[in-house]
Amino acid sequence: MHNLATALPRSDETQSTFAQLGSSSNHSSSRLASSNQAMPPRTEATIRKATEPDLEVGSICADRDGNRIRIDRIDRGAGTLSYHFLNDELRVQEGIQEPSIEQFLAEGWYMAAPRRSL
Repeated sequence: MHNLATALPRSDETQSTFAQLGSSSNHSSSRLASSNQAMPPRTEATIRKATEPDLEVGSICADRDGNRIRIDRIDRGAGTLSYHFLNDELRVQEGIQEPSIEQFLAEGWYMAAPRRSL
């Protein structure tokens, strides 16, 4: 059976360790920061409503309910596109949908900003 008092550092040892970290020129505040990636600034939108220039083959969009699709084909000359609905593993779930680009945009699909995911 271990004695709890010997397992825990003494108060003066803990304070000494923190004092060494704070006074050492080799330890910067960035070293104590989280290792997670930096969050985007609040001014940068991570999810936005899809617009015509955003539409590219392979793009993944989502509706307000979280249903995701992948754009398979875009024919800007004819003003149409085709897409498949995707399941949670991003595999094809349903048959091809082929609305006009105008109709697609009117449905209110959302896209992630570049290098972001939905």
